[in-house]
Amino acid sequence: MKKVCLIALLLVFPLVSEGQTLLHIPAEKLDHPVLFGSRIVEVNRSWGKVFAPGQRNLIPAQMEFRRDSAGNAVLFPPAISECREGGRRDLAGRFRHIHPVHFPLVEVLPDGTWVIDVTEYFSRYPKQVSAIPPKMLEKEVLVEGSILSVQETPDYVQVTGRYRYASGLEVTAASYLLYLPEVPMPEKEPLEGYNKVEYPGPEGRRVGHSQRWDLSRRPTIDFYVDKAFPADWYPYIKEGLEDWNKAFEKAGLGKVIAVHPEPVDDPSFDRYSPLVNMVRYMDVEEANAKGDVLCDPRSGEILQADILWWKNVKDLITGWRYVQTGAADPAARAKEYSMEILGPMIRHSVSHEMGHALGLNHNMGASWSYPTRKLHSPSFTQEYGTSASVMDYARYNHLATAADVKAGVNLLPPRIGPYDCYAIACGYGQAKPEAGKYCYYAPFYTAAISPDPSAQAETLGNNLLASSKAGIRNCCALLDLDGLDEGRLGLISKQYYSYLWLALSNLGGSVNGRPVRWEEQKKTLIFVVGALDGAPLQLKDPVRENRILEELEGNFLPKRVEENMGPKGLEKYRKQVARLKKKYNF
Repeated sequence: MKKVCLIALLLVFPLVSEGQTLLHIPAEKLDHPVLFGSRIVEVNRSWGKVFAPGQRNLIPAQMEFRRDSAGNAVLFPPAISECREGGRRDLAGRFRHIHPVHFPLVEVLPDGTWVIDVTEYFSRYPKQVSAIPPKMLEKEVLVEGSILSVQETPDYVQVTGRYRYASGLEVTAASYLLYLPEVPMPEKEPLEGYNKVEYPGPEGRRVGHSQRWDLSRRPTIDFYVDKAFPADWYPYIKEGLEDWNKAFEKAGLGKVIAVHPEPVDDPSFDRYSPLVNMVRYMDVEEANAKGDVLCDPRSGEILQADILWWKNVKDLITGWRYVQTGAADPAARAKEYSMEILGPMIRHSVSHEMGHALGLNHNMGASWSYPTRKLHSPSFTQEYGTSASVMDYARYNHLATAADVKAGVNLLPPRIGPYDCYAIACGYGQAKPEAGKYCYYAPFYTAAISPDPSAQAETLGNNLLASSKAGIRNCCALLDLDGLDEGRLGLISKQYYSYLWLALSNLGGSVNGRPVRWEEQKKTLIFVVGALDGAPLQLKDPVRENRILEELEGNFLPKRVEENMGPKGLEKYRKQVARLKKKYNF
């Protein structure tokens, strides 16, 4: 018995166990690029931040259907044919999972449509587009695989299968072949502040294009909010997404973002479609959020996006709010936050991830654009928040004092900042990039100690030392207030040492290519070592303390100081460290 799917309509067929599962590839889609990818639908054993329903893992593979010499249908990765020597060996490591897939060609219909048999292939999980973490799959032995359904539309084909492994792991996954646009989106020069889509090109090169939506093809970007979110969160999630309309309107593009609740009684709505954009609730005990996009590798065009919100993000953002502003704001010390306080925090977090869904990268220097003194100003902070970009990791206004809060200082990050409007105008509008015109930009550094004091998470204003000192002041003040339990004490201790660690960036660091002055580095050393010695007994953490001391005398910081100030500068640095260690008996 053969099961046939019609391409003209979206049809879903349960698998008939003794039959074949056939797909139809229209003649016009042969030798046409597709994205081959996979998404988790259900799983009986989630794995941290990388493996839960709704997630993808490996980058979808750009491929196309061709016919081999034996007459079989082959899903072929065209980039491999473009490599001159060595084939797959020339591809960058992250693309080595891509390889040709052979399907039996059952027949060619009079209109040129290929009918291919995918039964055997999708009865085993397609590892080369795995939504299951590849390292996890290496240890798994497949016991049983079956195809549950097939969907065919003019835009994509999707095969949903269930797979059971010897370890007891059971996974349902939707694997899709998404037909790419006939004409790629016109390219733009790679833009500062935008993520790049990477793919294997000639000789295995990885070519980058800025990720953007093509608003000429899709003037409105619709997002659906997962029904699993608490109902009273929906208005704040909607506002966080639609806040970006301010930037689009300023660029003369009108309202671009539209937000809807997930339909609950519409059988035609498919939350796992490769073209449905969603804010997804990840029911996994993790604290993380992520903006995830599906791109056309030929141009960087964003075809679909998700915002993933793990279950414990609420705990993460309320912990930050408490430890960073609790000393100044009594409301931040509450055991449970009302929606009046929690809602705007959710809105900000969602808005940050929406920036990623629009193609934007982090701007870790945006908070440096604001003078430190401005963060004590009610009028300034009410208008601009704590940073020039929602894409910073500026968090909450820990510079503010209790007197500032009474005067009306805003403790929250911005909704959409000046840099965000500028970035949208350049990426989507007609504005020309002008470095440094609107505010300071700095990328996210993966180094444990940033080489740039202006480019860090949780620092505020344009004075790193002032930021860290204010944070230490708050941590100590919280110890004298009511409501302190073991969990909150752990948060305070971690944050205390975090402010000291952030300050280390001044040592041998440079801002905009200008080395930090020695006097500022000397003040930083005095502050850090003094704060280690003066840490309240309740906050003492020997492991974190020793790690900081080891960095001061290790290889990395002294080497960076020498590169920054030369041999004489290194000598001054070593002498200052030795004096401070002797003074405080470290």
